[in-house]
Amino acid sequence: MAFEATTSERLRNLTRGQFLPRLFDLPVLWIIVAIIAVGSVPSARANHIHMHGGPFIGVVLGVTIDPVNPSTAFVVAHGGGVFRSKNSGATWLALNQGLPNRQVFSLAQDPRNRGKLYLGTDDGLFLSDNEGAAWRPLTGALAKRNIRSLVFDPQGEGNLYVATDQGVFAGKNNEWTRFKAGLPYDDVRVVVADSQGEIIAGAFGGVYRLIKSKNRWQEIGAGLSDTRIRALAIEPSSPSVIYAGTATSGVFKTTNGGQNWQSFNRGLLNSTVMSLLYVPSAEPTLYVGTVDGIFESKKGKIPWQSIGPDLPFTVSAMAYNPKQPRQLYAGSGGRLYVSSNGGKNWRESSSEINYFGTVSHSTKR
Repeated sequence: MAFEATTSERLRNLTRGQFLPRLFDLPVLWIIVAIIAVGSVPSARANHIHMHGGPFIGVVLGVTIDPVNPSTAFVVAHGGGVFRSKNSGATWLALNQGLPNRQVFSLAQDPRNRGKLYLGTDDGLFLSDNEGAAWRPLTGALAKRNIRSLVFDPQGEGNLYVATDQGVFAGKNNEWTRFKAGLPYDDVRVVVADSQGEIIAGAFGGVYRLIKSKNRWQEIGAGLSDTRIRALAIEPSSPSVIYAGTATSGVFKTTNGGQNWQSFNRGLLNSTVMSLLYVPSAEPTLYVGTVDGIFESKKGKIPWQSIGPDLPFTVSAMAYNPKQPRQLYAGSGGRLYVSSNGGKNWRESSSEINYFGTVSHSTKR
């Protein structure tokens, strides 16, 4: 499929009116998320994608919760930039000093130094040493690249893996190596790691595992009916159990590390997957964010159950509080929602944002 050259290029072209001659008749956020969600998939018009504007201005694509102090949270909103809350989402502060634009995709907090943040943008990788108060670009191999997903290797002494529009890079101290062997696709959307340091990448082309001893990727997505992978989740207690969220075919599950995959969609009312979140707890739960809301699977079983009837339709990002696993976060459009009871009820958590030293109040939907 001829997906966008890069997501950001398509967004910029849209704002110039090159794709939709009646762009001015439609809400801009609706258009942006429709493009992110379905690209140029022929069935795009059949997907009902509804996004509301909001105080984060752009589209919330990532939520990061500080594992040591969960009252500190970060939001990345494509078009709006980076935001931080230190009071569990009661108020937010915009953190865009040093960024050439606010087209941001992903954020990773250094587990060895929580004040050190890495930010993926459409203009390369940026670093902050002061919790996001100021950013500086990292030059070299990742300069000017479209950075989609970031993950630290828990066994890799600080190695950061970076999914880009030109494959996967890894490194530290701004020295980066591209791991290309065995991965024939440049369009990588997500990279994740399990507790043992296994690195799994999801591309628009399939699912791949990095064989570190050989610096080579191994395909583990053979048999998937849809190889356009947007999201991945690994069961921490059983790393051979992996879930893959696809562009138009829902969720697939493997219990043997990718040797075989099965459709995992019974009860799922929409097959356009935007995000996946696995929450380990007394009752482990997998959540999937779609363009028709959030669904949950408890203990790896289906059918899926729809939750959050008070949420907007499209959920593009999810996170949870590691110290209180039933506290969930969900990003939709330019808004963030929080649930304290595992997703049964939600409230908006983006009502007050300090953009330029003053507090702005959002309009509740």
